[in-house]
Order: sequence, then structure tokens, then C-alpha cells
Amino acid sequence: MARRPVCSLPIIGPVYSRVRAGLSIIRRPSYSEAVSRRVIRSGDAVRYSAIAMALSRLDEEQIHGAMAECGVWQGRLSSFLHSAAPSRKLYVFDTFSGFPEQNLEGKDNRFTDTSIDLVKQNIGDMTNVELRPGYFPQTTVGLEHEKFAFIMLDMDLYKSTIDGLDFFYPRMSPGGYIFIHDFNNPLEPGVKKAVAEFLPGKPERIVELPDWGGCLIVRKH
Repeated sequence: MARRPVCSLPIIGPVYSRVRAGLSIIRRPSYSEAVSRRVIRSGDAVRYSAIAMALSRLDEEQIHGAMAECGVWQGRLSSFLHSAAPSRKLYVFDTFSGFPEQNLEGKDNRFTDTSIDLVKQNIGDMTNVELRPGYFPQTTVGLEHEKFAFIMLDMDLYKSTIDGLDFFYPRMSPGGYIFIHDFNNPLEPGVKKAVAEFLPGKPERIVELPDWGGCLIVRKH
């Protein structure tokens, strides 16, 4: 009797479609079912599930500190962060009008289709959420003594990214996470340049994610 193949080509299409649709492939995630449903709906399951697991790990290890997202566009990830960890303070940094012109080398009109009102609408319940509109790092005034456990830097530009690392790194709780979006995105070379300049001489190693935007994770020593 002929042995059946372990895998056949016809299943590749459906599996590939499921992954592209953003379906979580983790059978028993460390986060809640409600968070899992949001991961599935995100369209970027690798990044969102990694973030959810990081937040679960922070709780399990009782690592204290606020969260911050820098470069939020329309606030969809901000909404996810707040829903996954509502007891943690969330600071939301953005111009809410696109890239800061002083950090650009040329014209770039991306991410202008947003506003403070739209971000608030997408987040929903604003309890424990503080929006910081304006030019970063000027918008960090008053947070010099804050401690952070989770940071998402999604600022695309060299100067914005290195300013973010300069401010948040010394204020991270040991064991805290810094996620840096677009590290492996060739369309945003300034992100990798900022990381390459900032990390040498520091004890942390990087972990690269195979997500849609090529994220990098640094966990504070």
C-alpha cells in the first residue's frame, strides 16, 4: 500500500491565506482570549502577538512601569495596547498631522490622514491614556522621572528614532521592552542607522521579528 504524503501542495494556498489574513497561529497563547481575538483581527499577527506576550511577561514578572507609543498614526495599536494592559499608564506621542518637517530631508506627506479626535475615537475609553501632541522630544517635558516598562517606537525617521532611544532607554525598568518598528524596512533606512549608532557598548542584544514591518525588540538589562 502506498504511503500518503505528510504534506501535499493543495493545503499551502489555504494556510498561506490564513497567515496573510492575520490569523494567530499560536495554539495556546499566554494572553487572554479577548486579546487573542484582537490579534487575529489586526492583520499583523506576528507583531501584535509578540506585543501581547511581552505585556503578559511584564505582568508575570511584576515589572512596573508605564507604556508609551511614539508615532501612532490613527491609534489602532494604541487601542490594542490599552485594551491589553488597561492598568498601565499609556502615553501616546505624535504630531497627529504627519511627519515633523524639521526631521525630514525632503517632502513626505504620509500619515497626514489622522487627528487627535480620530485617535481618541479609535482608542475609546481614555482612562489611563495621555495624549502628548507636538514635536518629540519636547513633548516629554514633565516625564523626566517616569519609569517605563513598554515602548513602541514607530517614528520611521533617523532623528526621531534616536531621540526616542535617548529619552526612553535610561528610563526603562529592568526587563522592560522596547519595540522598534521598521528596523528591517529598506524604505526607512534611518531606523536601522539610529539603532546601529545607539546600541553599541550597551549590554542588550536585539531580537528581530518576521512581522510585516520588520520589528526589532530590545529587552532592558
